[in-house]
Amino acid sequence: MSMPVRAVAHRTVVFNGAGAGMGLTSLVALVEDGDVVAEKLMAGRGASEHFAPAIRDLLVQNGWTTAPDRVIAVIGPGSFTGLRSSLSLAAGLAAGWNCPALGVTLGAAIRATLARPDAVCVSIARRGRVFIDPPQGSVMARQIVDLEAAGWTCVTGDAVTEKLDWPCPVLPCETPSVAGILQAAEHAVPGPLIPLYVDPPEAKPPAAGLRSAPL
Repeated sequence: MSMPVRAVAHRTVVFNGAGAGMGLTSLVALVEDGDVVAEKLMAGRGASEHFAPAIRDLLVQNGWTTAPDRVIAVIGPGSFTGLRSSLSLAAGLAAGWNCPALGVTLGAAIRATLARPDAVCVSIARRGRVFIDPPQGSVMARQIVDLEAAGWTCVTGDAVTEKLDWPCPVLPCETPSVAGILQAAEHAVPGPLIPLYVDPPEAKPPAAGLRSAPL
């Protein structure tokens, strides 16, 4: 079934589950006619278990008893569990509400927040690494000690404090604003909310193969 796309989105539900650190980098929010009606900020680490109750409470407290016009979610890069939790919830709600779902990258949302389309976004990853989300090109992961930033115009994101000798200006912005997420989604096409995972899955099938299904 195709999802209806309204010419004007009056009500929007917003998710960001990309945050991986202890800062308040994850959120759920309600937006009406461009204004943030309600917003719940959460620490990135451990946020996955709080998305469902947070959005439930916001909807009840603000009397949103009918379907919104769209759902927008940050698709990554970022926390594996945070993205899996927030995106599955966002997709499920959009399907239940029969409204469009749109995804934006973390870097695009932060660049829109700062109004700096030239900024390179670096965000916290595991094992001493950072995710690098450039204005053009693919998102990648690098060890912070091996990170080369030559040619960058400026850098931002929640991992900028992991390096002290940036060769370019540092723009403080740990997480995108709701307005930045909305702006980044202006040219997004409705569709499946597919997480932007940089690392391959760590779970691997047994070397001897999977057992046959029981008869």
